[in-house]
Amino acid sequence: MKKRKSVEERKEEVFYVISQIIAEKGLSEVSTVEVARRLGVSQPAIYKYFKNKDDMIVYYIQHLKDSLNEIIKKAEKGKTAEEKLRIILSEHFRLLERTKILPRVVFSDIIYVGNPEKRSKLKEAVFLYRNGIKNIISEGIKNGEIKDIDPEFGVRVVIGGILSSTLFWMLDDMKFRIIDEVDFLLENIKRTLFN
Repeated sequence: MKKRKSVEERKEEVFYVISQIIAEKGLSEVSTVEVARRLGVSQPAIYKYFKNKDDMIVYYIQHLKDSLNEIIKKAEKGKTAEEKLRIILSEHFRLLERTKILPRVVFSDIIYVGNPEKRSKLKEAVFLYRNGIKNIISEGIKNGEIKDIDPEFGVRVVIGGILSSTLFWMLDDMKFRIIDEVDFLLENIKRTLFN
């Protein structure tokens, strides 16, 4: 007899199915019907885990927030600002390669014009990540590794580099490995920010 999956195992599957749908069709195409179809279960089975589509998207955004928070936690274990930023870039790009969706979620108009809870959750995730990077920049300034700049500028350089690399990757139909951008980005971040 086949063992039933735990709630967490099923929700993890839902996260990756939603990622696939967003990568292929965009956030507006995510539905309980499509998720159920791809999982090979009935639509009512999805309602065991989520009240509706919005609840599913809120869970999805919370999962993304947790993933971004894990990136920051890993980075904080680095010894230098350079090592910490390398970890952020590497882990961020690995997450993109695994899910292929983060930019589509962040820039989706569905988030901004829809349910305020979705918008609030996304803002919370992005600001938590931003603040983690800002703390690394601030610490690097304090330790003399990074120039005496406004830490907010440093955050914008790092996030801007991530976003522009991601945009080029997406426009090129994800034909190259975005993880290969880490050395290029880090070298130029160092030239701009580091002593």
